Amino acid sequence: MKVVNKVRIIFLPAIILPIFLMVVSIAALSVGYIRTTNENIYSNGIEGFANPLKTMNNETKSCFNDLKRSAIENPAAFEDADYLKRINQRLKEKESYLVIRKGKTIIYRGTKEDHTETEKKLPRFGSEISSQDSGVFLGKPENFLVKQQDFQYTDGSKGSAFILTDLETVLPHYKNIISQVFFSIVAILILTSFLLSWFMYSEFIRPLKKLKEGADRIKEGNLDDDVEINSKDEIGELCASFNAMRAELKESIEARIIYEKQNRDLISNISHDLKTPITAIKGYVEGIMDGVADTPEKMDRYIKTIYNKANDMDVLINELSLYSKIDSNIIPYNFRKIDINAYFKDCVDEIGSDLEQKGMMFSYSNYCSANVAVMADPEQLKRVMNNIINNACKYTNKAKGKVSITLKELDRKIQVAIKDNGIGISKEDLPNIFRRTYRADMSRNSAGGSGLGLSICKKIIEEHGGEIWAESRLRSGTTIFFTLNKIADTQEEESNE
Repeated sequence: MKVVNKVRIIFLPAIILPIFLMVVSIAALSVGYIRTTNENIYSNGIEGFANPLKTMNNETKSCFNDLKRSAIENPAAFEDADYLKRINQRLKEKESYLVIRKGKTIIYRGTKEDHTETEKKLPRFGSEISSQDSGVFLGKPENFLVKQQDFQYTDGSKGSAFILTDLETVLPHYKNIISQVFFSIVAILILTSFLLSWFMYSEFIRPLKKLKEGADRIKEGNLDDDVEINSKDEIGELCASFNAMRAELKESIEARIIYEKQNRDLISNISHDLKTPITAIKGYVEGIMDGVADTPEKMDRYIKTIYNKANDMDVLINELSLYSKIDSNIIPYNFRKIDINAYFKDCVDEIGSDLEQKGMMFSYSNYCSANVAVMADPEQLKRVMNNIINNACKYTNKAKGKVSITLKELDRKIQVAIKDNGIGISKEDLPNIFRRTYRADMSRNSAGGSGLGLSICKKIIEEHGGEIWAESRLRSGTTIFFTLNKIADTQEEESNE
């Protein structure tokens, strides 16, 4: 359920629940007083609380109707003591009593209590309230509700029958029940407030507190624990987004830590690799300065060695600069359509010549059809080829090294395989050879280099939309594979059109 719908639903019990509980409590209290007060005036329930005078009028209505009927049909009944006693007995149950007046004299009084002052103020014969069941309120000196029924005796004298209800005995009951209703209403409001507060806390406050605790954990560097909120509303969606953010942040930090470690390793490796030629250069220069190179042949050998070591340093620095540009995605690529057959023919001619000078055997096989083209940067693609070939030359332990290049045409790709017969790579190290610190993880040897060659190849091939991988067996050689995406030949496109 959406949060907005929950908020709307909250208003429904906030209004209906208190009203419902108040009605139930008042009804329950009314039933309780009905049982304890002999079904007196409280049997009128809520209406009785709102208008007690009307309630008391209704309670004595049946007795008053009997008096009215006797006044019309049988006035002699007012002289019958048994009749008056029966009426008065019924009135006692209503906290009332009967008074009969003949002329100006009270001839019957249904109570032993002294209400003389009140009885002196009873309305005269023929007053406005005579024969009306609504009654009149007498407030001084006592609180009474009075109903009057006039009649004539059999001897023609005037008489009046009065029903007097003592409000002093009734009002305390009202005050008691009203106070209880008041406290019931307060208790109901407190209960309702508690229930709504609990609902608000469980649905809104508690999830927000959990999210805050999760944010505090992230601030303290703890990125391992998710925030668990079992909700399918907007807060649940917020929690899911928060957990996804935490996971991505953790991955980002872990990747940054690995990246920084690799950078430190790379700097350490480059420093070590630069230190080796610098030490050699320094040693040979000191030999020249000390006069060790005392013959033209020694001097020529020293100078050539210094030159070669300076070239090694230049290669290291160039590779590091290139990798930095590739890693930062700032190296420019000049992609264009190139013919695979023509391009690799030029490459293998140059590569074959270089390998021949180094005493390496070279072979080339091309299984691609004519007019096969790819979209590539010729210069960067050549760099990939040279890096792989150079690695093959560096890590060979055979008297006669071999390198072969094989081209295959796949469905939508061109696959290039460069194979050597060098020292090979162990099964454990094979998955890591395209990491930039791979060579530093192996035992260092005299091959030299920055260890960035295959890492640079991987980035260049990925920028071309291809894949690169390796297969190798220890002491049996290594094969590096990479793929390039084919594009349709111009003539084929025109023929298709």
